[in-house]
Amino acid sequence: MSIAALLLVNLIAQLNHPLRDSTTVCVSDARTRAPVVGAVLTVRPTASMGRPSSVAPRQLEGACAVLRIGRTDSVSVARAGYLARVVASAQGPSGVRLNADTVWVSLLPRDATNTERAAQQLVAMHVTAVRAAEGSGIARAAGRTSATLTAADARIAGASSVNALLALIPYTNLRTARGETGLSLRGARREQVAITLDGMPLNDPATGMADVSDLPLAGLQSATVALGADPVGTGSSATGGVLALTSSAQRVASVRLGAFGQRTVEGAWHAQAAGALWQASGARRHATNDFTFVNDAGVAAQREARINNDEQRSTASLGVIGHRAQLSLLASRSERGMVGPANVRSYDADRARTDRLLVRAQAGLRGTVLVAGGRQLALHYVDPTRPALDTRAVAWAADAEWRGAFHDIAWRLGGGADRLVATGGIAQQRRRGFAAVQRAWRAAGDDRWNIDIGARADLIEGSGVRPTASVGAERRLVRLGEQAHVMAFGRAAQAVRVPTLYDLYFSSPQRLFVRALLPERVDFDGSGGLRLLAGTVRRRASIEGALVARNTRDAIVWFPGNFGWSPANVGSERLRGVESRAELALGVALASAWITAYDAVLSTGGLRIPTPYVPRLAGGAQLQLNTTAQHATVVWRGTGARPYTAGPRNPDFELAALSLVDVTVAQQLRALPHWPWPRLDALVAFSVENATDVSWQSVRGFPSPGRSWAMSFTLQHVLR
Repeated sequence: MSIAALLLVNLIAQLNHPLRDSTTVCVSDARTRAPVVGAVLTVRPTASMGRPSSVAPRQLEGACAVLRIGRTDSVSVARAGYLARVVASAQGPSGVRLNADTVWVSLLPRDATNTERAAQQLVAMHVTAVRAAEGSGIARAAGRTSATLTAADARIAGASSVNALLALIPYTNLRTARGETGLSLRGARREQVAITLDGMPLNDPATGMADVSDLPLAGLQSATVALGADPVGTGSSATGGVLALTSSAQRVASVRLGAFGQRTVEGAWHAQAAGALWQASGARRHATNDFTFVNDAGVAAQREARINNDEQRSTASLGVIGHRAQLSLLASRSERGMVGPANVRSYDADRARTDRLLVRAQAGLRGTVLVAGGRQLALHYVDPTRPALDTRAVAWAADAEWRGAFHDIAWRLGGGADRLVATGGIAQQRRRGFAAVQRAWRAAGDDRWNIDIGARADLIEGSGVRPTASVGAERRLVRLGEQAHVMAFGRAAQAVRVPTLYDLYFSSPQRLFVRALLPERVDFDGSGGLRLLAGTVRRRASIEGALVARNTRDAIVWFPGNFGWSPANVGSERLRGVESRAELALGVALASAWITAYDAVLSTGGLRIPTPYVPRLAGGAQLQLNTTAQHATVVWRGTGARPYTAGPRNPDFELAALSLVDVTVAQQLRALPHWPWPRLDALVAFSVENATDVSWQSVRGFPSPGRSWAMSFTLQHVLR
């Protein structure tokens, strides 16, 4: 391990020291507050004393750069997809004190409305001596509940994979089987949650689902979950919520070892060449997953080991950011054993391989933005004992979008097509298009109000025109001193999800059974509540609570145990509930907790059936103690009983309630005395997962590991 660490040090070390009397300039998105990498900075000194009128432009390798900036200098900031901005040195409405410790410069996307441009001139940029709050990576919709976690904070808490990162975010519910991980938000099924990476959709165009298990954590900046339908910002299919991932240009390498044969190596790199910023990341993961479990489905309970449960995953990504255009590419391959449910031995030799290729490009055009992308996902399922059941399926999707603004109205136009071919002569295709408009504003003369309203129409082959709309509002009720306020918020939206090309859950993907389904429509998805925020970055407190409701017509639901292995339309689905969370940070200590209470019921044929796998109660809590060099984290997650059958609520057909505890300790080596590399940081973390050794199932019949351990070593180049 020490030899490998030295090799990594030699590989990515840049031992130049920061400039004295310098300023750290960071760039963020004005809408999402997410850090923006690859911006071009140009310092323009005042022409005097023989100094040049400007210096050579510098492209940021990350979101921040250290620059020498005089008291009378200005900085020009430009980036593909954003409006350029000049930051004056003098403190004022459109400038900041550039010789401060850190300056955050916000850039507006090219499709910014006149209102947004005017508002930016009235807001001074953030100047701080500590790290600014990370952005969400998605547009800030008024009245929407969201939560964000950065990859850096997740590593300190013991996460070394995207799955582990998501488990730390409030309001999330992960469902795992056969090596695939699905995300549920606000009681929604995983195909109802839209997942994006820098705006690039990751959902399978055929199934509607997205597996984030093979994404490298090294290439991510942050992850944000936003609850509820988002027809205008993300698309009509986001009926339950959105997971927005943002990538980061960094130099990092990480190694993880763990129980059950877990071995992960990943890294990320960036460099400047040909007038652009190039960033790449990659990961290789292997696990046997041969954990033991208690099989209580037979005559007598007995301890067994999972077999044919291994997985191997490889992922690579490439990004190119220029002054006027941007290109993103993601490729992955996962191979895994298709282990069956407990007591089912028919799948002990079955294997599956999934290949994924995604590409996305965007460029600015006369104040507007053009975006185009494509996705291909291929599944190869092999049953050595029954070759006639081998399956191949390939799905493609192509998308194009043009967006801009006319005065105070933002508009979006787009179109695309999906295609699927599969074993058994299955061949389907579908064309689609959409148009959307949105208006956001503040009440005249009153900055306490924040309102947005939008509408969208989707034209989908075979389903006709499907209109949706959304409206949200926030109002600051009272300000408590200079650092606290109480906010009221509310949001209502509609959404439509058309059946996917093969809209079924692959409990046993040996054949694709296609059946006609109606589109499901969310007639109403609403939430409203109160939010209290107080304090600064290091000492803060917040608490919020909201009432939520969702009514869905013709919901597309897969009922576990049916013989067709395919979904069905039910008459209606109704969800009512409460969502709440709180956080308290006091210097070295951080405590947070969240809870959801949902009543989700399907009504069909005169029956009232609890929605499968939606618990009435779920929650989590986290306690973290931080010093300059050490970190200790305890994470608790709890879930109430979860129904798993198509029938009235019955405790005999529910997965038992569970309580899981994870403990992590981490050491940052850069904070130790005599650390020889000031531009490098090393983090060593050791975790005990499911510390109380609880036997549990994420999905009926698929046991999850008991107590396990993991150790990771991460080396990262840091900005000074």
